[in-house]
Amino acid sequence: MKKDVDMDSFLLTRSELQIMKVVWDEGAVTARHVHKILSPQKPIAYNTILTFMRILEEKGALCHVRSGRAFLYKAILTREQAIRNHVRDSIDRYFDGCPEKLLVDVLINEMTSPEQLGQVKTLFGVWQENEVA
Repeated sequence: MKKDVDMDSFLLTRSELQIMKVVWDEGAVTARHVHKILSPQKPIAYNTILTFMRILEEKGALCHVRSGRAFLYKAILTREQAIRNHVRDSIDRYFDGCPEKLLVDVLINEMTSPEQLGQVKTLFGVWQENEVA
């Protein structure tokens, strides 16, 4: 694993994210288990999974311990950190560093039903109450 990994700027590729989702959901996994879960969704070779997991370990997102003859991989990068990093990166790259522009884009383009907008208002109200408390 790299010694000076900056977890605040770690961005996952699509393939790396697929693997990390399995690791986050399962807690600790072998490459064979990840392959078993992912291969029905999209045919992928076991060696490809193993290579990606080694790369993720080299980058500092995963670590492993030996478990019998296999390596058991665990996440170092948390799901929450990965989400924050990608949202921050998207805000910087697509919205000129302005989170308000992201929110407006989501409200205009993604929240298409009155029910969704109602849920946003409810969540915002709960958030405001927690901020005051």
